[in-house]
Amino acid sequence: MIFRRRSKAAAITAFWTWWEAARPRAEKMISGVPDDRLAAELTALVSAIHPGLQWEFTTGSESTHVLVVTSGGDPALRSLAERWRRASPEPDVIFAYAAARPGNPSALAGVLQIDGHRLALTDARFDAIPDEATLAVHVRVWHPEFAAMTEQSRTQVAFLTLDWLLGEDAVEIWVGEIAAVSRPGPDLTGGELANVVAGMAPQDGTERWGTLTGTRRGKPLVALAQVPLKPARWPGCDLHIRVDVPYRLRDENGFPAQDAFPALYALEDRITEFADGAVVVAHETCDGVRTTHLYTDRRAAAHALEPVIATWPDGRIRMTVSPDPRWEAVAHLR
Repeated sequence: MIFRRRSKAAAITAFWTWWEAARPRAEKMISGVPDDRLAAELTALVSAIHPGLQWEFTTGSESTHVLVVTSGGDPALRSLAERWRRASPEPDVIFAYAAARPGNPSALAGVLQIDGHRLALTDARFDAIPDEATLAVHVRVWHPEFAAMTEQSRTQVAFLTLDWLLGEDAVEIWVGEIAAVSRPGPDLTGGELANVVAGMAPQDGTERWGTLTGTRRGKPLVALAQVPLKPARWPGCDLHIRVDVPYRLRDENGFPAQDAFPALYALEDRITEFADGAVVVAHETCDGVRTTHLYTDRRAAAHALEPVIATWPDGRIRMTVSPDPRWEAVAHLR
């Protein structure tokens, strides 16, 4: 894993070294001067970082242009795209850089051609069904042309339209189920849908946590997890740190006894304090063990925790660190 990261880092460095000299050519190409060689070079350099990454130029809000290198919806590549962005030059009035397609409602003013159909995207309409428990908006997409299209083409248009309207990260974080429907019914415009989705994020910026219950190997389990539990909220954090803390004082169900909580909470506060930027995303409690899940973008965060967990009086704390760009270790808590 370390060697793969180094090779990716070298490819990212090579990209930005090339970009410094190639940027004036990119400006000319965007203005209408054909440059097939530049496009081929861009494709080759992005593919050297990872063949699954995609690139495009789009219109910016604070900069005239945005160079986007995106995972194309593959969560396994989102953190790699973010590392590319973090290595970019500072944005200026001409160029900014993004690791996901930004929302651009004006894109719906265009026409999409697909499978022999021409769709004026301003005719698209949407239904939005908020789910407060998961902080997700389930969306139905309708267009007058959908009745004459295959289900696969309708679905492709629905996903593309939402990515362009809301931005890839907003779709990943705040949109739940997506359905393309062939009959009229949805009546929200793109702007109205964007307002509904934007309203799902807590306005005061506070974290939302949800409680889950279940069993593990026949023992009752209680979990707390951040909502929504999506890696796109913390791009670049693709290393999972699992901290398993044993506790001796427990009740008949295996949960901590009342007297155990002060020490457990104090330890968790210290883990949060010393985690060197790692984000705590979930806790699980079951059968005498309390597990904390963290995600980070560097292994130094785990090293910083070693002295914190070394002196726990109730037994040895086990800490494991593993690559997990898809956040599969906490998928059961979503």
